[in-house]
Amino acid sequence: MRAYMRDQFGFFGIPAPLRRQITRSVHVDWQYPLLAAELLFQREHRECHYVACDLLATPRTLRSLTITDVPSIVRLITTKSWWDTVDVLAPTVLGGILRADRVRLRELAMDWCASDNIWLQRTAIIIQLKYKADTDADLLFELILQRAASKEFFVRKGAGWALREYAKVAPEAVIGFVETHRSRLSPLTVREALKHH
Repeated sequence: MRAYMRDQFGFFGIPAPLRRQITRSVHVDWQYPLLAAELLFQREHRECHYVACDLLATPRTLRSLTITDVPSIVRLITTKSWWDTVDVLAPTVLGGILRADRVRLRELAMDWCASDNIWLQRTAIIIQLKYKADTDADLLFELILQRAASKEFFVRKGAGWALREYAKVAPEAVIGFVETHRSRLSPLTVREALKHH
């Protein structure tokens, strides 16, 4: 596990299915899920961070989170950052909170995309991953173009992933976007975007 994550983190060595089983079996009234997540993120072992992400991504917790919780989630995204936690916290947790407030979504995504933190850049690009037909395509395309010159693998790959997901509901829009901007997009982004076409 440690090698798979490029020696970024320590691991207990608990496989995901067992970890989820253990987490479900702990009958705790998670009254303060965000506080629990923040405490779990202070631990060294990666499984603790996964439990925090699982906890925040439960339907019950998602229903309780509001726009005021966004800074806390952003703190978690920028703590011990790697794709494995960011890819849960960005589209599921932040995406869930911001889905109902498109004005705020745009403002925050533009800010994150403009930051120097590659994980916030990736967050901005993949935050609408689960929106399907509700995706703000103009915003998605704008964010991807803003980071089109990025040399960062995780930003390029995230852009391709976001485009591929959106292509499931709007293939023509994605193909049109890629064809129009192919010279600006990285080959990785293009390849990921058109994977199933």
